[in-house]
Amino acid sequence: MEKLLYRGNEYTQHKGIVSKKSVQLKYRRSIYNQKRQLIFKIQNDLIYRGSKYLSKGSTNKSDRSEANKKVFSLARELINAQFHLANDELSRKLWNEVAALKIDPKRIINIMYKCCSNIDNQSMLEADLDYCSKE
Repeated sequence: MEKLLYRGNEYTQHKGIVSKKSVQLKYRRSIYNQKRQLIFKIQNDLIYRGSKYLSKGSTNKSDRSEANKKVFSLARELINAQFHLANDELSRKLWNEVAALKIDPKRIINIMYKCCSNIDNQSMLEADLDYCSKE
């Protein structure tokens, strides 16, 4: 029997060492890519309680870009209503629209406060992607 040392204490191994025959694994890129594409096609549209959502791996980029445009537009309008105009009523209407569209309010707040410029779409996209990657 072998003596094992763990955190300064010696232990005796009661089981014998079993030698198993090794198995060579093969990587087949074409099969892997086919299975991956099949999964993306299946998981393209997600529906939860009657509402459609896009998965992170969604291949339908036009829908995602339209959704991003709406989110960015609402964020810009909220920035204008809250910070520039200080209009509570307009701000409340915009937040109600965010809720009606089932957009995560934390996502809008993140874009409002974390992007460098609300004029630059790339800056807003980077802030949004950073938030979505953490969620």
